[in-house]
Amino acid sequence: MKIPYVVSSNTINAYRTSNVMQTSTGEATRKIIAEDFEWDDNVTPAPLSYFAAVTLSRVFDKINPLNNILRKDVDILMDLYPADIPLKFSVPSIKDEQYWKRSFYTKFPSRIELGVSFWKGKFLSTSLQDYLENANPDLFIEDEAVELAALVSPYIYELRLNQLRMVRQPTPAVPDDNSIEDTCAFSVPKLYDHIPLEPVLKKLYNLQEISLVFGVCNLEEGYLPRYFEFSINDCESLCKGLADLVNLKIFRINRSNLDCSKVKVILQNLVKKETIEELDFNHCKIGDYGMKALGGFIFVHKNVKRVRIANNRFNETGVQGIAYALQMNPAAPIELLDFSLNPMSLECATIFAAAFVRCKEKPQTLIVNSCGFKGASAEKMTGLLSLNRGLTRLDIAANDLSGEAEETLLRTLEKNKKILTIDLRRTHISEGTQAKVNELLERNRGLIGQETEASDEIPPLYLNEPEYLIWEYNPNNPDYIPGRYPERVPEV
Repeated sequence: MKIPYVVSSNTINAYRTSNVMQTSTGEATRKIIAEDFEWDDNVTPAPLSYFAAVTLSRVFDKINPLNNILRKDVDILMDLYPADIPLKFSVPSIKDEQYWKRSFYTKFPSRIELGVSFWKGKFLSTSLQDYLENANPDLFIEDEAVELAALVSPYIYELRLNQLRMVRQPTPAVPDDNSIEDTCAFSVPKLYDHIPLEPVLKKLYNLQEISLVFGVCNLEEGYLPRYFEFSINDCESLCKGLADLVNLKIFRINRSNLDCSKVKVILQNLVKKETIEELDFNHCKIGDYGMKALGGFIFVHKNVKRVRIANNRFNETGVQGIAYALQMNPAAPIELLDFSLNPMSLECATIFAAAFVRCKEKPQTLIVNSCGFKGASAEKMTGLLSLNRGLTRLDIAANDLSGEAEETLLRTLEKNKKILTIDLRRTHISEGTQAKVNELLERNRGLIGQETEASDEIPPLYLNEPEYLIWEYNPNNPDYIPGRYPERVPEV
């Protein structure tokens, strides 16, 4: 007897009779066991329809009976069809999710997937990923890749490539006594090209998310630095493929040698796509020049909401580029900025303070975990909460907030009634301070939906008068701490 797939295996196991109960005195003598769903195995012969289904399952490439048989027979066929049917036959005809789930775990037994609701899309996306990750650029057949991409394109919305193989490095010429040639290995130009992504991406018209890693996994003793480089040609091929993706929302390049020149090429093409909502360049090599380009992207783009640039190589100039974009009231509804793992100086903290004092609505989340803030820089980062009313979440873990920064944190939280979450793990603050912070955050959560801006909380003196604006917002003033104001001298 076949148990329908709609019955969860956990439900079956929960209601299964235990072994202790089955061997008990009252149960051992039962002749009719209603909970035994396999009672007819090896007892009654299979019906002729079953043997017909077995025969049909072996010739699926020649006969497709799925539209001409009953639903119960289709269920039998789904169990009998082999998992290695060529995709050109199975993709257009088979819709049964259980078949695709079985195919997934047959082809990729080491992968564990949770919460998958569309197994056909998951299997086809993983199959395309496996093909592209292991394709040899020196033997790459473009027509074959385009055919596969066109076949799976209606069903996949996400493409993740965790590695891309690189072309073979040419070897120097063989020395010849009768000719004069440069045979030095260091004279051979380095090649960093990968497979062209343009023809594949052009076919994936439903893509909403792309994640790329330009590198090679599991090298062991075969590690070479060049395996983690990529060229401008790769960027141009990628951008040409992105031009036709009208639904793209999330774009990621992680753990790659993405430097300033390459990120500028990518941003110049992505700025034309209004559907982009998230940019993720974590663990790359973006410097100040690339950060300025990213600041320009935020200022011009109308839809980007999340920007992640953790663990890159920018300094004060790069931070200033992002800060300038935020201060100029950009068109983008920016919601999240992730600057984690980027060492930042006192000047960076000052620039941040100047930017976030001006920004009253966006972003709502700032992540600066493990950025090396301590002393005066930590005091500036905690002090910006006294004037900013846009942040609802601040992650500042793994920074040193002890001393005066701890006092500034409590003082600014007393005034700020918008912040709802602060991550203060490993910040060297006392348990009393943490308890007080939790109490203030709980107060803020209780005020959600209420008017919290009282007229006496924000004195008008530093909102309207030019001399106070210059003192407060000047990034070059090393003595400025948000929330601490100079003594006001009345005009005569």
